[in-house]
Amino acid sequence: MNEGVALSQLADILPPLAPSGPDWMLLIIAGFVCLVVIVTLPWFVKKHYSRRSGLPAREALRRLAALRSAWQARTISDREAAYRLATLLRLGLALPQLAPQLRPAAVGNEQWWHETLAQLNALRYRDRAPSTLPPQCFDRAERWLAAAQRKVR
Repeated sequence: MNEGVALSQLADILPPLAPSGPDWMLLIIAGFVCLVVIVTLPWFVKKHYSRRSGLPAREALRRLAALRSAWQARTISDREAAYRLATLLRLGLALPQLAPQLRPAAVGNEQWWHETLAQLNALRYRDRAPSTLPPQCFDRAERWLAAAQRKVR
């Protein structure tokens, strides 16, 4: 057979057309990725954004020990210690604000709660504050934060 004839016969062969439908493999992979995201999103949100994870109380207890030692060494004033202690209580007990009517379940004695808040408020918000911050405020805060940490577990 002549070589020129063979080439001319091959020249009229057309390559196959590309498929006109969707690429099914790409759609299957995209669907699988969406399914994985939908399934793991609630777990991720619960794990990373939960206020009940116990970390606030644990972290507050750790910082409370440092605050107490700084207060006992007199490197911070009583007023500064009262502000920091109030913040640790609010964050460690997961309260929106530190108020007498918002007593958390970890606080057993309601009278102690009211006394502690009154002492902290007297130091924080009055010009003529009491002379010192009572050490019982630190003891009570430590007890309440430890109870909050145990309750979450």
